[in-house]
Amino acid sequence: MLIVKYIALILIFIFLGSLLIHGLDSINQDIGRHLKSGQIIWETKSVYKTNLFSFTEPNHPFINHHWLSEVIFYLLNNLIGLKGLVIFKTGIILSAFSFIFLSVHKKVENWAFLASMFLALFVFIGRTDVRPEIFSYLFLSFFLFAILRAKYSEIYKYLYILPVVQIFWVNMHIYFALGPMLLFFFLIDRRFYDKNKKIFKKILLIFTATIISNLINPNFIKGAIIPFTILKQYSYSIVENQSVFFIKNYGVFLKEINLFTLSLFVLTISFAVAFKNGRKNFLFEVLTAITFLILAMSMVRNFAIYAIAFIPIVAFNFNAVKKHLMFDTAKARTLFYVLFSLIMPWLTMAVVNNNFYLWLESPKKFGLTISEGAEKGIQFIKQNKIPGPVFNNFDVGSFLIWKLYPEQKVFVDGRPEAYSMGFFEKIYKPMQENPAMWKKYSEEYKINYIFFDRHDITPWARSFLDQIPKNPDWPLIYLDESAAIFLERTPENKKIIDEFEI
Repeated sequence: MLIVKYIALILIFIFLGSLLIHGLDSINQDIGRHLKSGQIIWETKSVYKTNLFSFTEPNHPFINHHWLSEVIFYLLNNLIGLKGLVIFKTGIILSAFSFIFLSVHKKVENWAFLASMFLALFVFIGRTDVRPEIFSYLFLSFFLFAILRAKYSEIYKYLYILPVVQIFWVNMHIYFALGPMLLFFFLIDRRFYDKNKKIFKKILLIFTATIISNLINPNFIKGAIIPFTILKQYSYSIVENQSVFFIKNYGVFLKEINLFTLSLFVLTISFAVAFKNGRKNFLFEVLTAITFLILAMSMVRNFAIYAIAFIPIVAFNFNAVKKHLMFDTAKARTLFYVLFSLIMPWLTMAVVNNNFYLWLESPKKFGLTISEGAEKGIQFIKQNKIPGPVFNNFDVGSFLIWKLYPEQKVFVDGRPEAYSMGFFEKIYKPMQENPAMWKKYSEEYKINYIFFDRHDITPWARSFLDQIPKNPDWPLIYLDESAAIFLERTPENKKIIDEFEI
């Protein structure tokens, strides 16, 4: 049984690895800006604090809470390229789940870990692109590992590392607030269940040091509190920041939401059966589960961190009832591991041949293919030496930054917090919805050409793409599966328009 148990463990990590090896289909979005930002920070040896990429609001203050991730991405991209970044991302996330396994190792039966991880992976997989948040997955997992090892194995040495880990986390991704939060929950847990005052004071000291670590960032206090203030600066809705209920009403991500709902049911059942079977020392787990559940329900982008926290909590809960289940017998456990070991290769193959993604209705595909995105459109701009200013939509701004900055700046990019509250409602959206507003602001900003991502499904983008081709002053000069380019009809542009007008 020992061999088949470890075969099952190896196979689920292979399955996870297959889910992580997919192309950069969203290349038009954030990754390009991250690479350009990392380059600027590395070359200037300073973290910029204004919206330097845009000509519309270049002096608007901006707190870059993931600057160190961007530097790492930039340096790695120079060494191993975008395909190498996909492999790097795969290694980071596999390491994160390894810490989760180690957090329950020897304290939880393998079947409980495998069952909880299996379900969690289906909730997690929506957020597996090369993004700064992959480092949050790693740091979150290490915090859970250190805390659970201290709680269940009385091994406290890993807790001392947490303030140092927090210094990296606060400079790499905005989820860094989760670290002190977990330590706070652990403090409450120990206050109720452990009367050893020395241990409590030790954890309190580590918690305090971790809080102080948040100040070690380029923006000091403002950087330390950014997780609690950033949404106040948002005046543009992003799909990933919407609640489960909002997304479901629009009929998108339905399979992911259904799987999340199933996990919620399993999470609830796990607490019920654990409590019924005498487990009471789980205040940390209750507080953590409630918090991460609220985060996941309030924003679908939080599904991934919820899934990571879900695994050890559910594993410990189901492990509490092992003596009352069929898995108490060696024969039954062996049967479970054998069946699990048969299912995993089948699922992995479904990922490799992309049948899994077809079922999930996901655009992802297994492999290291890097989408061209708007690259052909960019080459058209460069080859014909078309100068700015450019009017672009939100989704493609980061790609333009990557390919055109500093020669050209963008109108807008995928950072709502980098623009003023009124920019999107008073300028950006009205320019697309109202021809009169388009005329006013295109003249005010001296827009020379339009570079638009054709996949933008917002109502204002659909309205704009319906109206602008009918405007004789803005002929269409380039069109492909990704981008549409319109050029203002001026004497300076006449030669290009005569040659390329569609």
